[in-house]
Amino acid sequence: MKFTFNASPNLRQSQSTKQIMLELMLGLLVVFGFSLVYYNSVYGMEYALQAVKLMVVSLVVALVTEIAFAFFTKKDAKFDFAYIKQFLGSSFGWITAIILTLMCPISIRPYALGVSTFIAIFFGKLLFGGFGNNIFNPAAFGRAIVFATFMGATTDVVTGATPTTLIATNYNWLVVNPEMIQEMMSEVGGLGKLFTGWYPGAIGETSALVILLVGVILAIRKVIDWRVPVVYLGSIFLLTACVALLRGVGSYEGLPGFIWYPLVHVLTGGVVFGAIFMLTDPVTSPTSAQGRCIFALGAAIFTVLIRIKANLPEGCLYSILLMNMLTPMIEKSLEGKQLALRKKAWIISGVVGVVGLGSVLLAGNVIEAKEPAPKVFLKTEDKDVNKFEAKITATKDNGDGTATYKVEAQGYASTEDASKFNKFDIVVNTKDHTIVSVTPTEVVDTEYVGDKILNEAFLSQFKEQKLSDNIEVEVNDAVTGATFSSKSTVRAVEEVRKALGY
Repeated sequence: MKFTFNASPNLRQSQSTKQIMLELMLGLLVVFGFSLVYYNSVYGMEYALQAVKLMVVSLVVALVTEIAFAFFTKKDAKFDFAYIKQFLGSSFGWITAIILTLMCPISIRPYALGVSTFIAIFFGKLLFGGFGNNIFNPAAFGRAIVFATFMGATTDVVTGATPTTLIATNYNWLVVNPEMIQEMMSEVGGLGKLFTGWYPGAIGETSALVILLVGVILAIRKVIDWRVPVVYLGSIFLLTACVALLRGVGSYEGLPGFIWYPLVHVLTGGVVFGAIFMLTDPVTSPTSAQGRCIFALGAAIFTVLIRIKANLPEGCLYSILLMNMLTPMIEKSLEGKQLALRKKAWIISGVVGVVGLGSVLLAGNVIEAKEPAPKVFLKTEDKDVNKFEAKITATKDNGDGTATYKVEAQGYASTEDASKFNKFDIVVNTKDHTIVSVTPTEVVDTEYVGDKILNEAFLSQFKEQKLSDNIEVEVNDAVTGATFSSKSTVRAVEEVRKALGY
């Protein structure tokens, strides 16, 4: 990395602050536009309108908060439209509102986003003296409030687990076994989907492709400093590549572990969004080029450590807030004649890099890699299966050599209410008594757990098994978390076996 130093007086850039913020807003709206296209295409207009509603709520709260603050702090100025326009034009609260909205999931309730926007604007920026005086990135501050306070405040608009949540919760951010690598990447959709952002997540953080294209344009326009995202993303890649080499992460689709594993870290969550739109904030980051590079390097180290050691779904947000606190120290350490600080800047960067690499490798060495869970099988002869009640309610000859048995069997719901039964249609070949299909027609067990028995990977195991034999199916992986319901399914099959004299 080459640092450019200029002796004072320095040349000023041609863009005004207002122009920079305008171009930044346009870039953010491009990202928001992509999210609207995604949600409308995949989930329907209701979801796209929900995203628009959230954006409107955040913008309105931000503007009302700033207007109210302007009124109570106006002193001797005349409070009129011209004053409000001047205040808002130098505060840029709408930028914070847009960024905060893009950082939140579409399932958040509007009131939760509104409260977080107020806290971000009022406590994160205005109480510090307004734009240019705040210590923390206001949007990151507001998002931290959402994490800490409003995670349960969700609407019925739900899209499922995000890749970062899934990788952190189910895979501990580290998989070595080839089988687990394939399973994890299959669940997150592969590198291509992670790059394009065609998956649910925070409203504006998913598409690395769109964000990077916008970032390149903003860097060319000198709206952001290109060094910050390059150092941040590059450092995350190198640090996680070292973890992959240390732990022997296997290959995926021909890519060695030290390539695909770092790419997963870079492409998931808010890493790319944070690199382009948040770490480049000129107010809460160092003013010098070398200071910004140290700032980005430190944020990368914190991001990786928080992910692999704290096992949190997202480390980017907290790394930004932590580095915001360290910005004054970075500025202090690089005071003096700029031309004399070249060597000092390299020394600080080297020390931070070495300490950060050592910390990441130490953390990476002690975390437990996710290994395949032992296989769990259910058999029709198992006592745990036969403790449930089951009954055949109807039998139908299909006229094609098969018969359909309508069976009811107890499952998890029966532990609370013995009258509740799961219902199944079991089709049997009447000649050789093999199973043609098992289809749950009504599942009364816990939603999102019991109904996992609808998974074709589980049901397909019954096909062509002979009823004269003890039926055996694998529970693990196919319907993880649905043990009771799986037993209910096997119990229904056992009832058919009994009816046929086995």
